[in-house]
Amino acid sequence: MNSLFLLNPPKMQEHLIIDGNNALHAIPELSKELTQDRNLARDSLIRFLEPIQAGENCLLTVVFDGRGGKGRIYQHEGNKSYTIIYSSSVQGADGVIERMLLAAKFPERISVATNDGLIRNCAYESGATAMRIEELIKKLDNSIDRTRVKINHYRNEEKGPLKNQLSFPEKGERNPH
Repeated sequence: MNSLFLLNPPKMQEHLIIDGNNALHAIPELSKELTQDRNLARDSLIRFLEPIQAGENCLLTVVFDGRGGKGRIYQHEGNKSYTIIYSSSVQGADGVIERMLLAAKFPERISVATNDGLIRNCAYESGATAMRIEELIKKLDNSIDRTRVKINHYRNEEKGPLKNQLSFPEKGERNPH
C-alpha cells in the first residue's frame, strides 16, 4: 500500500482516520466484546464502519495498537479506500495518527475520530478536524439512512409501472403458437 495515498487523498475526498482502540472502548457493545476477544472486537469495529466508507465515498483508515514487532498496513477486503493499520510496538496507534496528520499535504481533508484529547488537539493544530466517537456513530447512522433512501429510490425507479409484456392475440385472431 502506498503511504502517500493515505496522506494525500485524491480529489477532494474526506479522509476519516479512526482511533481504533479508542473506539473499541467507547462503543459499549464493542467494549463488552473486547473483554472476551480482542481480535473479534477489532473485526466487529472494521465491519461496523463499512457503511461509512461506502456511503460517504471517503478514505477510511482505522489505526490499532500493534502487538509487538513491526507495524502492518492492509486494505480491508481489497478496498483501496479502506485501510487498516496496526502500529509498531514502538510507535503505537497515537504515534501513527500524529505522524499521518503532521505529514499530510492537505490536512483540511482529514477528520480524526477519537475521544483522546491529545490526538484531537494534534488534529486541530495540524489543520484537520476531529470528532468524538459518539459523533462518528451519528455519522454512521446518517450514512446508513442515506444509503437506505438511495436504495429505495433506485428500486422504485427500476420497478416502474407494471407492464404486460406477453402478447395475446386479439379476439378473432389465431394464436401462432
